[in-house]
Amino acid sequence: MESPSPGASPRLEKPRTESGNRSELDALLLRETTLTEEQLERAHKVAARLRTPKPMLAVLVELGQLTRQEHERISRLYKARLEIPQILQEDGALDEEGLKVYREAKEANPVLTDRQILVDGKLVTEEQYLRALSAKHDIPYLEPEAALVEESLLRKVSVPYLRHHQVLPYRVLDDMLTVAMADPLDKRLVHELEGMYKLPVRACCAPSKAILRALDQVTNQSRPGAEETAAIKYREIREVEDGEEIGAEAVRIVDHILYRAVQMGASDIHIEPRETKIEVRVRVDGVLQHLTELPADFAPRIAARIKVLCNADLAERRLHQDGRIFVRVDGKGVDLRVSTYASVYGETVVIRLLDRQRGFIPLEGLGFEPRILQVLRDVVLRASSGLVLVTGPTGSGKTTTLYSFVDSLLDGSLKVITCEDPVEYVLDGTTQCSVNAKTGPTFADSLRAMMRQDPDIIVVGEIRDRVTAQLAVEAALTGHKVFSSFHTEDSVSAVIRLLEMGVEPFLVSSTLSCILAQRLVRKTCSKCKRPARLSRKDLRYLGITRQDLKGITVGQGAGCGHCNGTG
Repeated sequence: MESPSPGASPRLEKPRTESGNRSELDALLLRETTLTEEQLERAHKVAARLRTPKPMLAVLVELGQLTRQEHERISRLYKARLEIPQILQEDGALDEEGLKVYREAKEANPVLTDRQILVDGKLVTEEQYLRALSAKHDIPYLEPEAALVEESLLRKVSVPYLRHHQVLPYRVLDDMLTVAMADPLDKRLVHELEGMYKLPVRACCAPSKAILRALDQVTNQSRPGAEETAAIKYREIREVEDGEEIGAEAVRIVDHILYRAVQMGASDIHIEPRETKIEVRVRVDGVLQHLTELPADFAPRIAARIKVLCNADLAERRLHQDGRIFVRVDGKGVDLRVSTYASVYGETVVIRLLDRQRGFIPLEGLGFEPRILQVLRDVVLRASSGLVLVTGPTGSGKTTTLYSFVDSLLDGSLKVITCEDPVEYVLDGTTQCSVNAKTGPTFADSLRAMMRQDPDIIVVGEIRDRVTAQLAVEAALTGHKVFSSFHTEDSVSAVIRLLEMGVEPFLVSSTLSCILAQRLVRKTCSKCKRPARLSRKDLRYLGITRQDLKGITVGQGAGCGHCNGTG
């Protein structure tokens, strides 16, 4: 590489290998993975043909030539060799124009730090800068949650000092103090904190606004859900992991995650250990949203706390396990179905939240088109017998629709009996039973017993096997109205799957009253909705033209606190 002439702007170039004809990333991939030069060349050709540019590592993952774990590992190794502006450019946070502004500012005043030029100069956000800093120096990125802060740590240092330096002592783990810092590279400040607490400090990146907000919430004792979290009632169990007590910290973290998920109306919680962190996400309106990140070394404690609560085997970490917990949050009973999955970096925990007291959605409020709604109300639900199936993918609202059907028919003149796994909503005026495939009763056991209970309407949570399908069809054949959910992508596939399960075609034709296939459609947030213009790509996807949109206002959510920034 030629030396820059005096007065020229410093050039930021990606590192090259000794040969100079292959990028450092290519060399790293060939050295650290099983990729061949032919596979790499093909990936470059694919990347060159993309309309929207993508990082090479992302292209390799989509082609199936790189795993997610390898992607994260190579990305860390590669970014450690780059400068902060280069990392930001790799991540798409800084464009060529922004890079030019950076170079000019650095040339004009070499004393300015990257943070001053990039963040104070509004070229990138503080979060983008800190994530690049985290990748460059292998410093954990932390999103402080007030409910997870050890309040005793704040009594040893004045709060004005913490606010001035934008630091937040977070917790002590394994005789090391974790501190969230807006500037984790400030060695002098780290040394001061170590002197104050007499402990080694592990500095983590955290946005200054998040640090100050958490400090305010802790010191004002207005942590989100602090008092309500205490209302979550668990059995008092002395938890033990490898002979050591699980500290109150893990209990508090799990309580806080559960409370926040219920508060947000989430249907699922995903607690996923990665190599360097624990990522916590929640599914709201069918889409996963980021909730928080935690240090990786907390994974065993959090998994152990949850396993104790759901009566899973605490010592077993190699096999997948299931369990259930019942909690009460803000006076509402919530069923939690827990699934642990033994992954590379520890046990991944997924929790399904079932709010037993959630209000029913009336049939008119489900969002069906008027014609479909009329057929359901005037034909399907008025029939005295027949099998009604609601199909669709997981999380598409099948159970909600079934209960809306039942709720619309309850008038005191009908006997309604259900078997579910588990009972998701409590319905007054009905007889409900939870089934259990392991201990019993099963769906088949319950269906056989139901027939002797003189029911008018039978609700089967889900038809999963041949025996349940045959019993449901026989119940419909004998004059009962049977409602059930079925896992198929569309209504036609439901008929095919019933036949594949071994149900006779003549029974299907004589008992099947209706198959309803549905999807969960996300709605634009009413609080931050604003007019938008569809792109050509959107129009092609929808199969319409701008002429078709005449007189129609298209809305788009900008993102606000009400919708958790999703729009």
